[in-house]
Amino acid sequence: MSKKGFKIQTLSVYMSTTLVLILMGMMGILLVVADSLSGQIRKNITVSVIIDADTEEENIKKYKERLDKRRYTAESKYISKKDILEEQTIELGADPTEFLGYNPYEPLIELSLHPQYANNDSLAKIEKQLLKDKGVTEVIYHKDLVGAINSNINKIGIALLVLMVLLSIISWSLIGNMVRMSIYSKRFLLHTMKLVGATWGFIRRPFIVQNMWIGALSGLFANIILGSMLYVIATREPAIVTLLDIEHLALVALGTMLFGVTITVLCAFLSVNRFLRMRGNDLYFI
Repeated sequence: MSKKGFKIQTLSVYMSTTLVLILMGMMGILLVVADSLSGQIRKNITVSVIIDADTEEENIKKYKERLDKRRYTAESKYISKKDILEEQTIELGADPTEFLGYNPYEPLIELSLHPQYANNDSLAKIEKQLLKDKGVTEVIYHKDLVGAINSNINKIGIALLVLMVLLSIISWSLIGNMVRMSIYSKRFLLHTMKLVGATWGFIRRPFIVQNMWIGALSGLFANIILGSMLYVIATREPAIVTLLDIEHLALVALGTMLFGVTITVLCAFLSVNRFLRMRGNDLYFI
C-alpha cells in the first residue's frame, strides 16, 4: 500500500471511530437527561400529612423540623388552616365559615421526597411511620399516579438500555471492521516478522499502541463535538441546563474515551492474533 493510501485509511479509521463514539456519547447524554427528568418528576410527587386541628401551631412547626431531618424528606411545606381556608374560599367563591360557623379544614405538611423513595413500596412504609406520629390523622398521596409514573419511567429506562446495548454491538462491528482492514494491509509484514523470530507480543505492540491513540483521540474529538452541540442547545434552550448534571456528563465523556480506547485496542489485539495464527499461503486467500 502507498503512503498516501495508508494515510487515507488511517484517517478513515479516525473518522469512523469518532462518528461511532459521537453516537455512543449522545446515547449517554440522553440517559443523563432521562435520569434527571425522572428525578424531577419523582420529586414533584408530594405526600400530604394531615395534622389534627387541635394541635398548636408551634408544635406543628417543631414536628415539621423533625420531618425535615428524616432521610426520605427532600423538602417540606407547612400549610395552616387559615391558608387552606383562603385558598378554598377563592376556589369555591364563598367562605365556608359563613354557613358553618367555624374553619372546617385541618392544617397539613406537604412533603417532597427524594427520588428513590417516590415509589409505592417506599411510600407505604413512610405512610405507616407517619401515622404513628402524634397528631397525624391522615396521610394522602396518589397511589395510582405514583404507580403510573414509575411504570412509565421504568419502561423508558429499559428501552434506552436495550438501545444502548444494540448500539454497542453495532459500534463493535463498525470499529472492529475498520481496525481489521487497517491491519489487513500489513498481514504479510506480520508474517515476515513472525518468520524472523519476533515474538507475538513484540509484533502486536505497535498496532496496539497505534490503535490506543486512535481510540483516545477519537474519543477526545467526539467529546469536543458533543460539548459544542450541548453548548449550542443550551444557549437556545436554557431550560435544558437544569437536566444536565455536570458530574454525570463528565462520566459520559470519560466513558466515551474509555470505550473508544478499549474497543480499538481489543480489535487490534484480536486482528493481529488472527493473522499471526494463519499460514503464509492462507494470507493470499483472505
